[in-house]
Amino acid sequence: MQIDRSELSPLFIDLFLEKIRLTEAEFEVVLRNTRREFIPRKYFYLKPGQVCRHFAYVNKGCFRNFTTDNKGGEHILHFAFEDWIVGDLESMYTATPCNINIQAMEDSELLCISVDDLSKMENEMPKLKEWHLAKQRKAHQAFINRLAEVKSLTAEERYLNLVQKHPQIFQRVPLQYIASYLDIEPQSLSRMRKRLLTK
Repeated sequence: MQIDRSELSPLFIDLFLEKIRLTEAEFEVVLRNTRREFIPRKYFYLKPGQVCRHFAYVNKGCFRNFTTDNKGGEHILHFAFEDWIVGDLESMYTATPCNINIQAMEDSELLCISVDDLSKMENEMPKLKEWHLAKQRKAHQAFINRLAEVKSLTAEERYLNLVQKHPQIFQRVPLQYIASYLDIEPQSLSRMRKRLLTK
């Protein structure tokens, strides 16, 4: 059953019609190949060992992308909110198992397109392929920037960057996960927030 436009985020429609500049007919093809997937809070969209088989757009909700070390410690790579894409590109394009976890922080809804359908549409719509390649380059650069941030900035600088990029994050993501993303203890984050708020 095709998704009704009233069920879509305006950002999703804008992405395809304004940013990618698909025609109405092309957008209808995209909708015919898109399915909704509901991910309840704390449930996983992807776990290590699974193969990522879909291009997944966050229509509603919030996710955390993380890895675990051999001691069971979690290391958050990034958060994904509305109008973000979630998944594992390498797993998606090589059909090999991924090594990351993607977990919903809220009751969430994804708009999913299978790899096969996406590939077919990209061949039929060069604008879509061009956008997707640009999105991959942007994701790669974001990964480099994140690595540089972890290696070169202080915890306070990382905190300020996060708040600037995502002002509502403390209303949507538990403190312990934000602390993990910043690579500090939750108690340290609480003290830092209190100190900065009283400045």
